[in-house]
Amino acid sequence: MTRASGAAASPGPKRLIALTGIGQLLTLADGPSGARGGAAQGALGLRENAAVLIADDRIRWVGARDGLEAAVEATRDPEGAGDVMVEVHDCRGRAVLPGLVDSHTHLVWGGDRRDELELRLGGADYEAIFAAGGGILSSVRQTRALSEDDLHRAALARALRMRACGTTTFEIKSGYGLDLETELRQLRVARRLATSDGLRVKTTCLAAHALPAEHRGSADGRARFLAEVCETILPAVVAEGLADYCDVFCDRGAFTPEESRQVLGRARALGLELRLHANELGSTGGARLAAELGAASADHLLYLDDDERAALRDAGVVATLLPGTSLVLGKPYADGRALIEAGVPVAVASDCNPGSCALESLALVLALACYGCRLSPAEAICAATHNAAASLGLAGEVGQIAPGAAADLLILATDDYRDLVYHAGSPLIAAVFQGGRRVA
Repeated sequence: MTRASGAAASPGPKRLIALTGIGQLLTLADGPSGARGGAAQGALGLRENAAVLIADDRIRWVGARDGLEAAVEATRDPEGAGDVMVEVHDCRGRAVLPGLVDSHTHLVWGGDRRDELELRLGGADYEAIFAAGGGILSSVRQTRALSEDDLHRAALARALRMRACGTTTFEIKSGYGLDLETELRQLRVARRLATSDGLRVKTTCLAAHALPAEHRGSADGRARFLAEVCETILPAVVAEGLADYCDVFCDRGAFTPEESRQVLGRARALGLELRLHANELGSTGGARLAAELGAASADHLLYLDDDERAALRDAGVVATLLPGTSLVLGKPYADGRALIEAGVPVAVASDCNPGSCALESLALVLALACYGCRLSPAEAICAATHNAAASLGLAGEVGQIAPGAAADLLILATDDYRDLVYHAGSPLIAAVFQGGRRVA
């Protein structure tokens, strides 16, 4: 398949990579182009004994192994001139699937909260720790104290560990600043991970993550903070082009549906799309608000009734489940099976953050979605690839292996994708490709 060099420069692709000997190929290319719910969420587009051709940073061709030679020849110019050099990777019967898409992370933060881990294991409740000035407010103090370069070093190290575990696309939220300067600094770091470090990133302004210490204790202080978010922080974020989405923690102890509607309405008027932390700590109205506003995603959703599930489905909202947080906090798991049966598209994400879930492996978290949220392995794979991508406006770009999609994919160290669940936590990611380059 490798051709000797000729005198003329080749007009074809700069780089061709062929993955051959694939046992199971999970294309995720069958079914609706948008987020998939119900039975469609379990359709993986599974092919056996397949091959994939990558040209530069894109998937060029997908098909049976005996069609690869013709696919390579088709990369030549119309006259057939020029050389075609192909780097071949023999997958030796292993499974191949799209790179994982982590659609809910808080990846940029300062310090740690290991002390809270011990408190919780000793019986302390997360909400009580938060009310006493710990939790999110502890991370706010530590994040405000760090420079942009310090935050970037820490965030990049986390992101590279996550990529080695299979994640090739990240949504990254702010929310550990709760003031103009630090919120902007967090979002600049998130953008820098994309522009300088080659990661695939979508960013979200979560300035309304908690009420900061300096505004606590009075209704007036609460109103002043909401006004600051709406009239100062969000306009500054948009002016610098630092965010794709706005999110609010709409739940008990954070912000009410009315307050959340105020922030999200302002964000939408400024041109941002919407996401929402909803129904994590109780039936507090966040899911209904997400449906009312047509948010791209409603996240957590531990407490839902049938009417709320129907509202999310009818509004086209992706339900993003974060089972790692349930594991760490000892909380109930969201009922993913009920969401699937109601026809709601389900995504799964890590919620990687300094306090309630510092898990970095989305491959492990998708297994938790099976054991805790009652998804099937196929549904969980779709949730952490195609549906997560759809919730970020990236359907067709990532989350599937199809001609024209970004060449982000994983080679597993097993011949069966179900081992990601069956052997949850084992080192089963043999290789990670992002943009056509092997990066881990």
